[in-house]
Amino acid sequence: MAVRFILIWLALAAAFGWGAWYQARAPRRALWVRIVVAAVLLAGCAAGFLMYGDHLEKSLGSVILYFAVWGAAFGLSAACGGIIVGTLIALFIG
Repeated sequence: MAVRFILIWLALAAAFGWGAWYQARAPRRALWVRIVVAAVLLAGCAAGFLMYGDHLEKSLGSVILYFAVWGAAFGLSAACGGIIVGTLIALFIG
């Protein structure tokens, strides 16, 4: 099951990376801002992972919130990783 999640995450990151590379027609300064914003969001996902998992109550609402937060963090971290890599490729190639 974990291998499927890793493959899905890599596919999402690759799709967002290709999209970021394809849309890299902005000035270089704007592309660096895009990288910084994506890195901050990615760090927020990592910080949430480290902080939220320790203090989980055992109620239905907290379990639903846990899956909602981690579903969003899963997609957002893939998007941020792909955007960072795709934009860096666009910056260094073009």
